[in-house]
Amino acid sequence: MLKDMTEGNPLRLMIRFSIPLLLVNALQLVYTLADSAVLGRMLGVEAFASVGATASTFWLVLSAVLGMSHGFSAVFAQRFGAKDTEGLRRAFVTAVWLTAVIGVFGGLAGAFGSGGLMRLLGTPPELLHGASVYLGILLGGLPVTFMYNLIGAILRALGDSRTPLRAMIYSTVLNIVLDVALVIPFGIAGAAIATLFSQLCACVYCFRVLHMTGVMKGAGRKWDAASSKALLRMGLPFGFGNAAIAVGGLIVQRTVNGYGTEFIAGVAAAKRMYSLLMIAGGAVEAATATFVAQNFGVGNMERVKQGVKTGRRMMLISAAGIMTLTLLCGHWILGLLVEGERVAAVLDAGVWQLRLLALGLPVVYMLFLYRSALQGLGRPLIPLLSGFTELIFRIASVLLLTPLWGEWGVLLSDPIGWLPAAALLALAYGTAVRRITT
Repeated sequence: MLKDMTEGNPLRLMIRFSIPLLLVNALQLVYTLADSAVLGRMLGVEAFASVGATASTFWLVLSAVLGMSHGFSAVFAQRFGAKDTEGLRRAFVTAVWLTAVIGVFGGLAGAFGSGGLMRLLGTPPELLHGASVYLGILLGGLPVTFMYNLIGAILRALGDSRTPLRAMIYSTVLNIVLDVALVIPFGIAGAAIATLFSQLCACVYCFRVLHMTGVMKGAGRKWDAASSKALLRMGLPFGFGNAAIAVGGLIVQRTVNGYGTEFIAGVAAAKRMYSLLMIAGGAVEAATATFVAQNFGVGNMERVKQGVKTGRRMMLISAAGIMTLTLLCGHWILGLLVEGERVAAVLDAGVWQLRLLALGLPVVYMLFLYRSALQGLGRPLIPLLSGFTELIFRIASVLLLTPLWGEWGVLLSDPIGWLPAAALLALAYGTAVRRITT
């Protein structure tokens, strides 16, 4: 169901928009944990660590895809808010062409280069083969991943957060079934195939719903140069900004790989739980971006400011609740992912990493808020700079603190990167609002 967010109570609209996305993020967590639990319990700690060693590399690619999709979504939402249906159609068709080209070339490069990437990151020899196979399959399916996120982006821009929820429900159930069916005969490759096939089914479902709305009726297949400039102007900075953050993750991962299989598995388990920490923040971020973009599209800055204030309250309340839940239950949940003789060493690293990530939630949620507000306002430069700021501080943590504190330099790197990035975004949002309204 499409929803115009330019009229009505901001809190009610944003909550109604956020709840399905909150459930989507929770299901994404189940999706991820299912892969991890099946691998960790059916194939053991080594298989779990092999997949964990790919997390930062795959996140580098996925975060760039998500960033570009979010940038495209801002263009879609602004045109939808301005009732520019023809412009929305041209932008979507052009975005499909861009997605297809980038996805195919990126997928080929990733599929053939996965082994070299894993060796470059210093992946332990006993994990190298499994990590290369898993990463190669996922990156080879990049066109599917990109198209799924693009269709989700336009649905969210149109105010439809329920269709992505239904798609995620179907794909999560399918992924769990396929995990159990494919991991024993195909090993780690089976888990990757299950993920891609489930995502493809979700993509087809979302596209069918989009087609049924009639919004894209008569869109044609032509490339629109003006729309491509608008899309790339928003998409590339957000994509590069997210990629910069993920590069920091690669550098951290290389350091993690030097501490052995148990530490790798522990940090990987905590990072799997990262989705639990971010489920509410991600939902409110999407709601804020859509609300701001639609209202900015019709020039209603007072309503834009109301939406950001509402989002801030929602973020802080959510951060407090999720942080408490994680600190109380994190050890128990991590224990569900792995079993075997080395579990104690795995959990020792994983629990400390998870606690530090949880304590940084209020900061990272503010980062999400102001990044999404700037996205909605069509201001992509500062989010790009914030990504590089986070990168610099994460690298500094690893390079300066690990010689002094060992593993703690790795465990602290994420929270240390969040603080200056969030401060930069908050300052930029205030400056942008003052310039627009004066």
